[in-house]
Amino acid sequence: MERRDVLLLALTLAAGVIVPGVLDYLLHQAGRPMLGSITWLVGFGTMVVVVWYGWIHPLNLQGPDK
Repeated sequence: MERRDVLLLALTLAAGVIVPGVLDYLLHQAGRPMLGSITWLVGFGTMVVVVWYGWIHPLNLQGPDK
């Protein structure tokens, strides 16, 4: 993997955890815990899908042919 790809993956992982987490915290403090939980779930879930589609899905994870 190139350095650019590693940096992009790290930023995607950080943004997928930090941004929804901060929004969840702020919404909980504002008295909207359900909206905060939904925001965290959607943000984190989106990050998981992006990482899977961008980095994991293209890998050839097959074993050797017998």
